[in-house]
Amino acid sequence: MNDRGSLLPMVAGMVALCGVTVVGIIDSTDLALARTNLQSTADMAALVGAESFNPLRAQFDGTSLTVRLTNRDVRRAVRLFVAEASDGIRLVAATTPDRLTARVTVSSVWSPPLGNKFFPVRIRLEATASARANIGGATDEG
Repeated sequence: MNDRGSLLPMVAGMVALCGVTVVGIIDSTDLALARTNLQSTADMAALVGAESFNPLRAQFDGTSLTVRLTNRDVRRAVRLFVAEASDGIRLVAATTPDRLTARVTVSSVWSPPLGNKFFPVRIRLEATASARANIGGATDEG
C-alpha cells in the first residue's frame, strides 16, 4: 500500500475549512456590529424625538411641569437626525403614542462584507426604541 501524497488533500481541505470559518466569523461579527449601530441610532433618535417638545406649550400644575409631544414635531426632529446620521439607515416610523413618549423605528439593509461574493445575501435589519420626555431632572427611581 502506498500512502504517498495522501497528506496534501487533507491539508488543502483543512485550509479551505479554516478559510470558510474565518469568513463566517468576520461576516457574523460585522452583522452584530451593524445591528448594534442600528439600535444605537434608534435610541439616539428616540431621545431626539422626546426632546422635540415646544417649551411654550409646557404646563405647570403647581408642583410639576409637563410637556406634550406631537407626532409632527417628533417626526420632523427624528427625520432631520436620521438624515444627518445616515449610514444607509432609513426612518420607518416616528410617533408619540401617549404624547409623553417618542417611539422610533429605523431600518437598514446589511450584506456580508466577505461572503457576499460567494453567497449574495441582503438582510433587512430593524430596530425600535422609545424615550420619554423629561423636564427638570426628575427620575422614576425616586
